Amino acid sequence: MKKKTVQVRELVDKYQTNCNRISEIADTCEKEQRERNEAEDAEYKALSRENQLLQMRMHAIAVEAGTPQNVNTDEVLREMLLNKNSKVTISLMREVTPQTTAALADTGIIPVQEQEMLKPIRLGLIYDKVGLNIRSGLIGTLRWPKHSKAVAQFADEAERLSDSKIDWGKLETTGHRLGIAIPVTREELEDSHGIVENVVKEEMPAAIVDEINAALFTTTKDYTAKDGSTKQRKVYGPFVEAAKSVTNFAAAVPTRKELLKIVATVASRVKMIAPCWIMTEAMKAELRDVKVDEGSGRFLCENDMILGYPVFTTNAIGADYIGFGDWSYQAAGFFGDMNLVVDPYTLARNNAVDFVLNTRFGTVTLREEAFVLGKVKTA
Repeated sequence: MKKKTVQVRELVDKYQTNCNRISEIADTCEKEQRERNEAEDAEYKALSRENQLLQMRMHAIAVEAGTPQNVNTDEVLREMLLNKNSKVTISLMREVTPQTTAALADTGIIPVQEQEMLKPIRLGLIYDKVGLNIRSGLIGTLRWPKHSKAVAQFADEAERLSDSKIDWGKLETTGHRLGIAIPVTREELEDSHGIVENVVKEEMPAAIVDEINAALFTTTKDYTAKDGSTKQRKVYGPFVEAAKSVTNFAAAVPTRKELLKIVATVASRVKMIAPCWIMTEAMKAELRDVKVDEGSGRFLCENDMILGYPVFTTNAIGADYIGFGDWSYQAAGFFGDMNLVVDPYTLARNNAVDFVLNTRFGTVTLREEAFVLGKVKTA
């Protein structure tokens, strides 16, 4: 047993000698403030490998001696402490949970790279693209006098002609108030260094455009208010009336023949100036997959055109509908000025500023026969 103890002590001495040399290399690199050179790196790796072998040998001796858990460390340590030429390093280890970067959250220690503002996604804002004539600065009421056709007749010689009649009428529109108000505290305005104010001023007119777009292409007067109640629109486009005599398609996707029939219907009623299709992006994608025939490789919707007329997409029309019409027969405009008021007084007790935007918008369909609405078959 004494022989085994001596052998273990020799292994421990060699292990400690290697550790001392590794410590010397570390001291030299730290003193000279550099990394290990090639020779030092090779020596460090060799010493580390040798220490691993020494640990394996000490473990094997301990197991052979019948003490698989531990070598007699007390005896070895006592002998090393008595040896004046030995350098002893004692490390106390405990299980810990390392601190993560979560401890530095919102401290400013970890830098934050600010990127450009992400704006909300707006799809299908097309009211200014379909050929609709939008006027601004209107006042009072817009009126279009109209009359019906006079009807002539064939007659025999000396036959008395029947009386013919012309019916007179008018179309009118006026502006309906459209507005948005956003109250913001002064703390939010000041602490954001003007960013919040710029976003508010940019979003308010964009919200006006959103609402006009929804009103012009809706197929129903009903809408859901902010409080969840159902209300009726005061301003709406031509598809509300067109929905009363909707053209029903035979399937979930219309055929080329069905769409040709819609075009023919409008062309037979009015002189087409700027006709176009209105549908959702999903319906447009479906029509891109409808083949014109089996041989040409052509599809019903190509290059944002169907049957030679442009296609515009908006979710406002609804997933089940396809509209076709000539928007030169739809009049619309802004009445008065678009007024943006930044009110710092009304909410003074709350230390807040009230941003209020008001305008008036009106629209009227000059020729209802210039618009046709089709509805696909749903499950």
